Amino acid sequence: MSAGRWRFTLIVAGASFALGCQAIQNLLPTEPSASPSPSPSATVVPLSIPIVLPKASPTPTPAPTSTPTPSPTGTPTPAPTGSSCSLPASNPPNPKCTDDPSELYSIVDGALTTVTQTRPELFDFGDTKCSNCYYVKNVNGYVAAVQQTLSGKGACSYWDGEELGVKTSNAFNEQFDILLASGHMRRGPNSYRGVCRPALF
Repeated sequence: MSAGRWRFTLIVAGASFALGCQAIQNLLPTEPSASPSPSPSATVVPLSIPIVLPKASPTPTPAPTSTPTPSPTGTPTPAPTGSSCSLPASNPPNPKCTDDPSELYSIVDGALTTVTQTRPELFDFGDTKCSNCYYVKNVNGYVAAVQQTLSGKGACSYWDGEELGVKTSNAFNEQFDILLASGHMRRGPNSYRGVCRPALF
């Protein structure tokens, strides 16, 4: 082969090789392609379904029932009064109290006898501490009845919860213990506790 023809063959071969490389390079990707973004229609949106619960009806509260006050049976018993007296009050600054003999004992003991006769419901006559010292079933009623009886005899009285003070004037008063700790009447000379001058009440 002549030198000219050989040169022509090399030129053609080189041109073919260059074209082939360019074609291959065009076919190869130079950068990674981005991942296709999902289309809006392909996005799954969770559904929110509202659930309406039925409202619980409130339980009705029963109206409070009032308990009727029982009506008293029989005549109500009055509480003993602090004092039942038509005389003016006496509050001496320095009273003198002694155990001189009683002047009002017969009035007081007579009042006790009257109460046992007129108010028998106040006593248990089968329960005694002495021949006429009956058990008192209602202390308030007993003391109030004694005070009322003394008032009818013209005597003033004052109950302090333990002793009964009795007077017919403000010159003096006498003290009597008319109830034993056992709940029985206290009677007789030992019921007299002493005298105060001037009267304490």
